[in-house]
Amino acid sequence: MRASISVIMPTMNEEEAIVGVITRCKEVLKNLDYEIVVVDKSVDKTPELARNAGVNVVRQTGSGGVGQALTQGFSLAKGKILLFLDGDGTYEPEDIPRLLEPVLKEEADLVNGNRFANMERGAMTTTNYLGNRLLTWVGNLLFNTGVKDSQSGMKAFRKELLDKMILWESGFAICSEILAEAGKLGLRIVEVPITYKKRVGKTKLSPARAGGSIILASMKLLREHNPLLLFGSIGAVLILIGFVSVIPVIVEYVEYRTFTLVGRALLAALCWISGILSVFTGFILNAINYSLRRMEERIRRFA
Repeated sequence: MRASISVIMPTMNEEEAIVGVITRCKEVLKNLDYEIVVVDKSVDKTPELARNAGVNVVRQTGSGGVGQALTQGFSLAKGKILLFLDGDGTYEPEDIPRLLEPVLKEEADLVNGNRFANMERGAMTTTNYLGNRLLTWVGNLLFNTGVKDSQSGMKAFRKELLDKMILWESGFAICSEILAEAGKLGLRIVEVPITYKKRVGKTKLSPARAGGSIILASMKLLREHNPLLLFGSIGAVLILIGFVSVIPVIVEYVEYRTFTLVGRALLAALCWISGILSVFTGFILNAINYSLRRMEERIRRFA
């Protein structure tokens, strides 16, 4: 089955690995109509080596990270199916057919690669492993995506979906954002096992910074997708803190008929007021969000 496929590869100082990755991609895709687009932000010989390997190389614009590189690549891609992977040798190009098959057979709108299915020892630190598991759990909880590896940097989907998705993230959080958008749109998400190996060369990832940006991005997506859940949860936590804070005040008054813990009482009142306001904010934003979705659906139906 032939289809027009664009492989997007963000790179930053990957001169040790890039030629091997490109060569293997070309071998895997040789019987298909394809293109490989390298979006580069290197200061070494990566772009020169990539061009010599026979692929389209564009210079990444702006000061963003991998997210900006991917969105730039998506906009330049000519294929009907988009697939992306890193150029550092961590992802196996031989897994590309696994991601393409469900899309080509129209069994999925988006295919996610699960690195945990076959991970080489030492490919991911314990901190990164636990962080990825936590972020995946949070993403599944918030957006009902049902995957095992939300942070995977190897995904495939039909390009036409970009017309429905809103991608803002310029860093690693784009991997979560793509899945969250797919979940929000009710798209068919399929996950396939892939191999994940030790990277070639020095890592540029800061786990703490990347994890923080992903969590922040998830909160922003939840604010837009389900504000009642976000603000309602915040409100519930604040109200609970208020009740916990006021317990000593109640105990003191019941036992001694005194009222000296004024600070605790004020803290409890502040938490209750803030919590109630947060819950009401969630209801209001949820109503607005529902109205906007109905308007969008009407426009889509009658366009």
